[in-house]
Amino acid sequence: MIYELLTSFVFLVIGTLLLYFGADWIVKSGVHIASQFQIPHFVIGLTLVAFGTSLPELVVSLKAALDGYSGIAIGNVVGSNIANVGLVLGISSTIFPIFIQFKLIKREIGIYFIVCCILVLFMLDYRINQWEGLVLFLGIIVYTLWCIKSPVEEPKEVSDQLHSTFGTWILLVLGIIVLYLGSKSFVKGAIDIAHIFKVDEVVIGMSIVAFGTSLPELATSVVAAFRRESAISMGNIIGSNLFNILSVLGLVSIIKPIDISSGILTFEIPVMILFGLVLIPLSFMRQPISRASSVLLFIGYVIFLFNLNW
Repeated sequence: MIYELLTSFVFLVIGTLLLYFGADWIVKSGVHIASQFQIPHFVIGLTLVAFGTSLPELVVSLKAALDGYSGIAIGNVVGSNIANVGLVLGISSTIFPIFIQFKLIKREIGIYFIVCCILVLFMLDYRINQWEGLVLFLGIIVYTLWCIKSPVEEPKEVSDQLHSTFGTWILLVLGIIVLYLGSKSFVKGAIDIAHIFKVDEVVIGMSIVAFGTSLPELATSVVAAFRRESAISMGNIIGSNLFNILSVLGLVSIIKPIDISSGILTFEIPVMILFGLVLIPLSFMRQPISRASSVLLFIGYVIFLFNLNW
């Protein structure tokens, strides 16, 4: 058992590293492409950066669903959305100052709440079917186009670490390949641990898998905060949450319908919505976000983990 456990953790660690570097390469190449079109910082965070850092959730959830573990797929999305606020924003704003402007996030928070309500409606029959998945996936396409055409802030010069356009596309392709390999390794390790300890796969998805796939968001937000790019940091968090619901759940359920357990609707989904809406009162408080509020966010995330049905 010890050998199997150690092997599983090795797969988790390797998968996490591959997911992180794959997402990092995609984000860098995405920012380079975006800088050529003078896209605003917040829009970059909402779209390209959010897309890049949420690719681990997509590939992990897709791989898990195709392997017959739909509980990990839905748990990964819900758990990641909670982690993005409680863990990512909590830790990032504790280390470096992060500003939240209500005028900047009010449209996206409203859209997020509407999307959550639609998701709950689709989950009432304890299944997200292919047509419902198609509606969700079309939603991310419409939302992305809307963000680009109707930004909530003016374009600014984007810090670009890359200079070669050809090298950018190579880095993008490599990032996607590394993400795929990382997802295979991570899902294998998580499922093996679940089998060893006989833990429900939904709980594994919301804890270990969600933490691992949220590492790109955490790293990106910390770096953005360090560079005083609060708009990119906040856009990354909100955009990733929207992408996880609309694109990840949408695409996965189009390929293979997702079965939903009753417990998710009564506990995890309400917590996910609450963590999203808590950004509103935070935006009205004195800026940047105080360390006390940041620590409370993180504590709230820890309490959520302890209340999972282990």
